[in-house]
Amino acid sequence: MIATDSSDERLIMQRAILATLGRGKQEALPGRLLAQRLGERSTRQIRREIIELVVQGNPICGRASNGYFIAETAEECEECLGQLMSYLKMIARHHKYLQRASRALTDPHQVKMRF
Repeated sequence: MIATDSSDERLIMQRAILATLGRGKQEALPGRLLAQRLGERSTRQIRREIIELVVQGNPICGRASNGYFIAETAEECEECLGQLMSYLKMIARHHKYLQRASRALTDPHQVKMRF
């Protein structure tokens, strides 16, 4: 297992991720398989390091349907960006409606929920 406590260990993990990921969406690798190949028990650290790699300018895309890959074309990035935007919109709607439901719970005149 690759430990990730220090910055050197994180750098080693990031390099291992870049070396393991395929290029192009046809070479996508599911997070759990990527973690397994890198000796990690969970995908949490993998996701954290992938985000950092993207912040550093690496075009790593993630697709819920088939995993992570290094984009080879602008079109692959655009497709990924579209999926991320759809996800953001879904999360924003969930946030809005949950916030509304939460206010109803604190309203002393709230109506009982029907199931």
